[in-house]
Amino acid sequence: MESLFDALYSFALENRFDFYALRDAEERQENETMARRAKEELIARGMDNAAGRLEDCLSTLTLLDRRAAFGAGLSMGLELGRL
Repeated sequence: MESLFDALYSFALENRFDFYALRDAEERQENETMARRAKEELIARGMDNAAGRLEDCLSTLTLLDRRAAFGAGLSMGLELGRL
């Protein structure tokens, strides 16, 4: 059975994430471009394996950061609701 945290997190990603992500869309696009170019440079230097590992690690870090930020926001919201 899915935990309440996981259910709320899934709902937020599906229904709220785009609203908040749009505020940073330009910076996000710039960073995605820089990351893609860095990966292409690593591949061009024959470091395909390192590029793939780096991309996997960054994806995992992104997921962990999103979950942590969601948890922090949720706990803040619960605390504010108690006031």
